[in-house]
Amino acid sequence: MVQSRIREIRKEKNLTLQDVADRAGTTAQTIGRLETGMRTLSLKWVNRIADALEVESATLLSLPEQGDIEISSEIGGKGGVAKKSYGTVSLRLLGKQPIALKIKANMGEYRAGDSIICEKHGANKPKNAIGKDCLIELRNGDRTFAKLANGSKPGTYTLIPIGNSGVLLENCQIAFAAPVVTLVRNFDF
Repeated sequence: MVQSRIREIRKEKNLTLQDVADRAGTTAQTIGRLETGMRTLSLKWVNRIADALEVESATLLSLPEQGDIEISSEIGGKGGVAKKSYGTVSLRLLGKQPIALKIKANMGEYRAGDSIICEKHGANKPKNAIGKDCLIELRNGDRTFAKLANGSKPGTYTLIPIGNSGVLLENCQIAFAAPVVTLVRNFDF
């Protein structure tokens, strides 16, 4: 059965009902009704809200047969498990321009074998990536994985190495920044 994931994705992106409503050209009340199923979610609404949330339309729909898994419980800080439905984990990607990377060696919080998914932002939107771990393409075509910071000169950025190795690059001009949005870590049994 198809279910809406609008509320779940809105909260993951730290947006209010009003934020989404403003982006979709409607009211917060309408978005709330669409989230809760009190109003029919047509294809037109799915597309408008997907654009507002900057995700693919299919991402807004929960499809268990296509990799969506219902969350059955929450685990607290002391290891206690509270049985309650919290939403879904989607193995589909939340984004319009995802880029997948494989980590070859331990680096900061990343472990060899991890897969990370980054969401590409153009050179006109790098401010959304400031302070985040990113795949970054420089204007000369070189790529690096680093934390993005503002540079000391206008229109430039500093690339801070992740972990103890790597080179600090200052006052770089970038073609794009793609902050990490998903970490996939498999454990061997």
